[in-house]
Amino acid sequence: MIHITPAVPTSGLFMHTLADLTGGVTIASTHLGGAYLYAGTPIGKGSDGCYEVEKIARTLYITPTSSKELKIAKGHHFLVGDYIAADVADGRKIVSVNKQHAEYDILTLEQAFTVEIAKDTPLFASEGNNRQPKVTAVALIAHTTLVPREGDLYCSAWLIGVVKEERSQPIAKTLREQLKLISFI
Repeated sequence: MIHITPAVPTSGLFMHTLADLTGGVTIASTHLGGAYLYAGTPIGKGSDGCYEVEKIARTLYITPTSSKELKIAKGHHFLVGDYIAADVADGRKIVSVNKQHAEYDILTLEQAFTVEIAKDTPLFASEGNNRQPKVTAVALIAHTTLVPREGDLYCSAWLIGVVKEERSQPIAKTLREQLKLISFI
């Protein structure tokens, strides 16, 4: 079943848009761990004609090299078993996701990062213990939409455009290099 949900205004995220993915995209919601898919989230081609979300997040506090706990901003889609990486750190497997705190979520990692992760560092899903994004990003979600509990999500996405960086999702340099047709200013 495909769900079409009403879009939430993007409040100035996209300054200029030139090309969308005609007809919108279908995304499997079973791989998403959040309630909303936010405008500006990177996506790439998946299998069976569907698209996949490149999961992203940002740190809220410094994560020392000795810590297996990563405190990140709410609104992410990471699940147990996913790998999370940064431009400066190879991916680490997530063994638990704690969403009980009001201000942030705590991801417990199988092993700590080998470098300190600074506050406000953009994070992304990796293929494994490396810095290779799990999904090759080709576009950004156009509007914030509610993620259904079952079935697929249908939404629009921008392939070419200009994004106001201060309103943007936390997109790591590694992902920005893949989004060759999106300008962040």
